[in-house]
Amino acid sequence: MNSQQRMLTIFLHLLNGKKITKRELMEEFDKKESTIQRDIGYIEEVLLNKVANPSLPNTVKIKRDGRGSYQLQHIEDINNLERLTDTDILVLLKILNSTRIFSKKEFFNLSNKLLAIAEDKESLQLFIRNEQLYYQGIASDDMMERLEMIVNAITNNRMLSFFYTKNGVTEKFERVPNAIYFSDMYFYMLSSSHTAQDDTDLLALNKFRVHSMDEVKVISSHNKRNHRDKFEGGIFRTQTVLPFFGNPITVLLDFYYDPMYVLDRFPNSKILQTNEDGSSRIEIKANDGYGMKMWLSSQSHMVKVISPKHLRDYLIQDMKDTLKLYGIETKSVEE
Repeated sequence: MNSQQRMLTIFLHLLNGKKITKRELMEEFDKKESTIQRDIGYIEEVLLNKVANPSLPNTVKIKRDGRGSYQLQHIEDINNLERLTDTDILVLLKILNSTRIFSKKEFFNLSNKLLAIAEDKESLQLFIRNEQLYYQGIASDDMMERLEMIVNAITNNRMLSFFYTKNGVTEKFERVPNAIYFSDMYFYMLSSSHTAQDDTDLLALNKFRVHSMDEVKVISSHNKRNHRDKFEGGIFRTQTVLPFFGNPITVLLDFYYDPMYVLDRFPNSKILQTNEDGSSRIEIKANDGYGMKMWLSSQSHMVKVISPKHLRDYLIQDMKDTLKLYGIETKSVEE
């Protein structure tokens, strides 16, 4: 190892944020004390040279404790990037736990990577131990390799072939993916716009749960994409709670519970008025996909759709069909 390699290795040690001693470095590189001191001096000179490093903050420097130890201070200021705090890590771990998308193997692999950079790993484990003990992932197989293949296919306009199972039926597909989307416990591979209609015909699908894709292979590269098939996940997420495609619509409804339950789920919604019966008249910018219908149905007696009429009629028929499951017949009432 030459002197340049040795100094770079020492600097990488310092970037870890740990305190290193002169004795440790002498033993690691089999060098004299004067050599290690000279190496540290060169590194300090580079850190202090603002001509060579105009973007390097003044706060980044090597701290000497006078007893032969060195530690790089304020490394989080390099390029204005901060390290994750333990609270940041806890938030990410809680979110990871709640998704339930990964197999146990991948879940613990990701969790351990986050815990490895924590200052107080033991304290964080107290907050997640019970959830980790009872964790049950949706995916039985590892997904990271499939996700990586899809990401590369999107980046390089590659077409993928794969087998996909839905409702117990398996078919082979060939698609050029344009996005990855996560919602409601699933990662999806998309091959069409967020305004496309979710098709009941299996062979016409353009949205696939990644964990249900098998034997994924690249079959061609440099495929062209139509701009109209661009998937805009940011817009899509504001229009529906459940991941079903559809065209944008405005929904008007009366909500008979805390209106924040609606406003939090649909960020582009607003309260128009408070009705005499205490309900809130709310306008929602949504889409006309099946996800919106499912969400409205799940609100039961807490919601009354005012418009559009086709959505109102759907809910009425849905309630009638549900009553039939319980042996209750309803009479048609002319409006």
